[in-house]
Amino acid sequence: MRKADLRHNHDPFDEAIARYRGFMERIVGAQRVVRTLTEKQDVAESVLLRLCAHWERFVDEHLVDCVNCDHSKLNDYLGVTIPRHPSRNVCQAVLFGGSYKDFKNFGDLKGFTKKVLPDGSNPFLAISVAHGTKIDEVYKIRNYLAHYSAAARRALDRMYEQSYGMQRFQEPGRFLLANNGRRLWAYLDAFSSVSADMRAWCTTA
Repeated sequence: MRKADLRHNHDPFDEAIARYRGFMERIVGAQRVVRTLTEKQDVAESVLLRLCAHWERFVDEHLVDCVNCDHSKLNDYLGVTIPRHPSRNVCQAVLFGGSYKDFKNFGDLKGFTKKVLPDGSNPFLAISVAHGTKIDEVYKIRNYLAHYSAAARRALDRMYEQSYGMQRFQEPGRFLLANNGRRLWAYLDAFSSVSADMRAWCTTA
């Protein structure tokens, strides 16, 4: 059975990042339809939520494809015998069991991949610590926007202070678009760089 091509997941993910970057560049510079700063901040927050959704889909698809290419370690992790040439659907069912896998942070994701994939078949190990840290920052923002809970706000406030030296809480839209959107562009760059790290691994593996 033909194995999954790990490179095919990158194109739609990279295209989504580029599309949102172009969209937000137009929003930031807009003077008419979306002209107030508050409106622009609202759009930035919405785009960040969408980016996280694309990232989660990319991770899920890539994990399934990696297992489809090499499921030797997953056999040991689950204590089951997977057929020698499993279909992609079988790999997905065995890996996730029909449920959603929620990773708490990038370290959690990388730790899980090390349990189910041999190092030589694990492109997630190619992601740099710096890029993983940026994605963790994005998810602090995402969790606050998704829940507006006191716990999520405290976690985001700690991130602001530890990573940016900020003493006062800011709503994410304001934070993202400060200094002409410098932080938003940095987060978009982080997602692009993660994809590039993994794509480079695919070409040399």
